Order: sequence, then structure tokens, then C-alpha cells
Amino acid sequence: MKFLKKEWFLLLILIIQLIAAIIIYPYMPDQVPTHWNMRGEIDDYSSKEFGTFFLPLMNIGLYVLFLALPHLDPKKANYDKFHGSYRLIRFATHIFFTFMFFITAAVSLGYSVDVGLWISVGVALLFIVMGNIMGRVRHNYFVGFRYPWTLANEEVWRKTHRFGSKAMVIGGVLALVGVVLTQDTARFIVLMVGLFIPTIITTVYSYLVFKNIEKS
Repeated sequence: MKFLKKEWFLLLILIIQLIAAIIIYPYMPDQVPTHWNMRGEIDDYSSKEFGTFFLPLMNIGLYVLFLALPHLDPKKANYDKFHGSYRLIRFATHIFFTFMFFITAAVSLGYSVDVGLWISVGVALLFIVMGNIMGRVRHNYFVGFRYPWTLANEEVWRKTHRFGSKAMVIGGVLALVGVVLTQDTARFIVLMVGLFIPTIITTVYSYLVFKNIEKS
């Protein structure tokens, strides 16, 4: 009962997504679009079964994985220090994939949806949410900026996550504004720049912090 009290909302999201997949399955086309190119054009299809149930089942698989990670991590005691933040990471991830499922299902059922726009918006928002959380993530082997030097040194981990958290939020906000104001290939480029530049800058910053600490 204690488990259900804590997990009921996430379980509800997963159940709703799976039930929705079962309901729409008879109406789905034999070939379901599962990939779009930089211009927002469909460039790959999958079978009806795969296209309908892959995301709901993957979301369930991620749920189980998220529950298992703290028990598998040699630093599992540290998860108690960012328990609330870890729950937010789980929430954000499951909601994002549920959002993706309904967007792609709507397209498959014939609704006019700008997939390139909405998926880009979803990714940018997820990046912003994760950025707000990263600064509170404590030393572990599965979640966060897991470079050799951050895993080896808790001070490097702490400084990296404080810096990276701000970089992710700034990059995510710029990406969000950019994808709303652009289209097609330009939208994809803006999104990638907003995601990768903060990551690259954080990686360089983290390594420099490590080298400075090593010297001192």
C-alpha cells in the first residue's frame, strides 16, 4: 500500500497510455509512421503492432529500470539525498514519452499535427526541466553528468552539476524560443544547438575544474 501511495500517479500515466494503445489499435493503419526527417516529413514506417505498442511498453520498461537503478548503484545511499529530484526525473521522462505517443498516434490516425514542432517543443521543455533538477543530483553512477572525472571526484561532480544545470536551462529556453520561431531544417538545427552546446560547454568546464583540483 505504501508503494502504491507513492507511485499511483506514475502508474496511472502508464496504464492510461497502455489502455489508449489498446483502444486505438483497431483503427491504426497497417504501416504506422515512426520517424520524421529534419523537414518534418515521414521517412520511416513500422508495423501496426510495433507502431502502436512500442512507446507504451518502452515507458513501462523505463519505469521498471528507474525503480531498479538505485538498488544497482554502488552509490545507492546517495539516492536518499536527492530522492525528490529523482522522482521528478522519472515523472518528466514518463510524461515526455506519453506525450510523444499521443502525438505520433494522432498523426497515424489522420489528424493534422505538426510533429516537428510539437516534438521539438517537448524535447526543449524536457531539457529545461532536467536542467532545473541537475543541480540537486548527488554523486551516483547512473544519473547526471557522468564523466570519468565527475565519478572520480565529488567536488568536481558538485561544481559540474551546478554549472551544467544553468547551462541546460539557458540552452533549453533558447531552443524552445527558436523552434517556435523557425521551421523544418532550421528548427532541427536550432534544437540541436540548444541541446548540444550547453552539453559541450559543461563537459569542457567540468574537465577544467578537475584539472585545477588535481593540480592543487
